[in-house]
Amino acid sequence: MTESARSVVRLGSACDNACVFCGQNGAPELVLERAAIDLALTTARVRSCEVTLTGGEPTLRADLDDIVRAARALGFDRVGIQTNGRRPERMRPLVAAGLTDVHLSIHGGVAAAHDYHTGIPGSFTAASATLSEARALGIDAVVTTVLTRSNARSLAETARLVIDRRASAWCLAVPRIRGRAAEHFDRIVPRLGIVIPFALHAMQVAIAAKIPVFVRGAPLCLLGPFAKHSLAEEGRAFGEACEGCAARPSCPGVEPTYLRRFAGDELSANPKSSAAELNPIARLFVGPGELAPAVERVVAEAPAAARVALPMLGKVQPAREEVPRAVEKKSGPALRELFKELFVEKQANAAGERAGEDRD
Repeated sequence: MTESARSVVRLGSACDNACVFCGQNGAPELVLERAAIDLALTTARVRSCEVTLTGGEPTLRADLDDIVRAARALGFDRVGIQTNGRRPERMRPLVAAGLTDVHLSIHGGVAAAHDYHTGIPGSFTAASATLSEARALGIDAVVTTVLTRSNARSLAETARLVIDRRASAWCLAVPRIRGRAAEHFDRIVPRLGIVIPFALHAMQVAIAAKIPVFVRGAPLCLLGPFAKHSLAEEGRAFGEACEGCAARPSCPGVEPTYLRRFAGDELSANPKSSAAELNPIARLFVGPGELAPAVERVVAEAPAAARVALPMLGKVQPAREEVPRAVEKKSGPALRELFKELFVEKQANAAGERAGEDRD
């Protein structure tokens, strides 16, 4: 069974988080009556035996338990929800109704990091509790963390949370440049060449703890041996360096806005990079859902001068001479005259040693 064997049924667009990167912000409001949801489930059952219920936030619906129960009655072997995890108390009745898995969004390993990204104080505590509750009830609970400029350097903390709470799998996702991520591009969207090394290190920490890990939306050439953990996606945009790359058919590329901003100077043709067959649990990572329409925004082009100067950053600069070249160089003995106190003890020790030799 392939990753595409899982269907997605959206229950509406309402959400009680205010994520700084939300790609659905600005999309038309969607309110679905129960009859429309039942029809969507029936249609989905024809093509697959697994389904994830998404939003918005599906746990805002009071009838979610009944929807899960109806999905199982249609013959779905697995029924999951994609949720922000704000309502851990919903887990037990949902599992009783037939829920088999949960796809959670957790964007930091500590409250300050996660709550900043969701815009809701206390959301980290709730999401962590949902993860623990789901695992205690015996169902799969996978976690997606969206990579941003704010959380990339603290991904090791998120890895520890995923490990400590016994998540079934973890996915690091490059943000889609829609909605709020498009509106606040330079504040939210990270430079991939800078953040991917942090992501790969965090992934390695999770792998060492036997947690399946995946990455979504990162070009394969930046992943090296971790390319085999890439979730398959339709390619978006490619730079000049991507021409002739053998991995291109299975590479997600980068967002067109990102390519326009940074000119693809991180990309390279790498014939050894290619996505591989994934653990079946990868099917639970159903993506960000219905995105807001793409809006052509004014994004600063990458200045040529910056691209030329950037490789110089971090290099050691020549030392500044504090004494002009014309000044006569001082020899070692001259230091004794300049810093007599530094040599007093040494001279005394040398005199004592000579006196001892004379006595011998």
